[in-house]
Amino acid sequence: MTHLSEIREETDEPDIKKKSRAGFQAGFLTGAFTVLVCTMILAAVSGLFRRQRQGEEQSGAEVLTSQETADKLEEIQKLIQRKALGEIDGQELSDYLFRGVAAGLDDAYARYYTSDELTSVRESNDGAYYGIGATLSQDVNTGEIRVSTVYEDSPAALAGLQEEDQLLRLEDTSLTGMDLSDVITLIREYEGIFHLTVLRDDQEAELEMACGQVEKKTVKYEITGDDIGYIRITEFDSVTVVQFQDAVDDLMGQGVQGLIFDLRDNPGGLLTAVCDIVDYLLPEGLIVYTEDRNGVGEEYKSDDEHYVNCPMAVLVNGNSASGSEIFAGALQDHEAAVIIGTTTYGKGVVQNTYELSDGSALKLTVEKYYTPNGQDIDGNGITPDYVVEEGDSQEEDLPLNKALEVLKNEGAEDNFSGAAD
Repeated sequence: MTHLSEIREETDEPDIKKKSRAGFQAGFLTGAFTVLVCTMILAAVSGLFRRQRQGEEQSGAEVLTSQETADKLEEIQKLIQRKALGEIDGQELSDYLFRGVAAGLDDAYARYYTSDELTSVRESNDGAYYGIGATLSQDVNTGEIRVSTVYEDSPAALAGLQEEDQLLRLEDTSLTGMDLSDVITLIREYEGIFHLTVLRDDQEAELEMACGQVEKKTVKYEITGDDIGYIRITEFDSVTVVQFQDAVDDLMGQGVQGLIFDLRDNPGGLLTAVCDIVDYLLPEGLIVYTEDRNGVGEEYKSDDEHYVNCPMAVLVNGNSASGSEIFAGALQDHEAAVIIGTTTYGKGVVQNTYELSDGSALKLTVEKYYTPNGQDIDGNGITPDYVVEEGDSQEEDLPLNKALEVLKNEGAEDNFSGAAD
């Protein structure tokens, strides 16, 4: 396609020699008519390409910096300044403007983060940070701030903070009506012991606590059944790698005859973390590969420095997503483990977060990923080897019971060739 910038109008001056007046007039009229026709053609062509170009801009990212967008924003600004009731928070207006850009993409996972939000995201991915050890959420309608999660052995847990507690005051400072990010900052900046007042079951409770170094416990394990190791992974953060390796080493050191990995309700996490974990289980081979919009990608492989050679099973459900599907897909394709449960979520895409010049960031989906055998997970999920629905009660864990049965009955079969580490 020819772009408008490549069309140039050349107006070379004609070489007119001394001729008769009539000849000159005839030549002039002919030349003028020719120039007029050429100009009309060029104008029509230019208009056509201009309209095509404008159409392209309206359907792509160029619309963000188009003159039409600038004009509309200016028009909206004047309307707000003249008509809007109440004070205008410029920073909040700006944040929502860029959140709208992310929401307008055909990308369910695109997000805009303020600098404070980006810090929280990074800390969450690291799994280790300075704070009280609780996840807080804010109701968009009421503004109430409640506790979503309290991490085991954290300052919050030791102080008695519980899930669903509503935060009311920090010392004498009311937290009602404050933005969630401001509350988090206020808590983390408080030095020494402080008193946090919460609302629980319609009763106020005052808790005494202090911030400290918190490491999320993303891995829990035990021996269950007949010498079968059970490892539950809640998400894949940076700290998960060491926690997982320690769990495997401890269980194998106790002589377990098989391993069950419970990834039910695990939403995923860091691609590098899940690959490091799978690398600890598998011998040399492909774990996952990615492809971007141009078909260019990367392969993530395991080495032969460490692997586990015993019967293994992976528990999944419809909420097992992303990193959980990489884990299950790699072990399934290598025939290293049986997959038990229900079809997984089907999130087979990778996001990157790009920091902007002011410290904010934009997260975009940039790649799709595939299992070693080329399974396209996105929209499809991982199909278990044994489809087992959850039980009707917490006491009846049918997928876990099936995993114990399979490992006991098929434990004599090699999951993959090779000696134990």
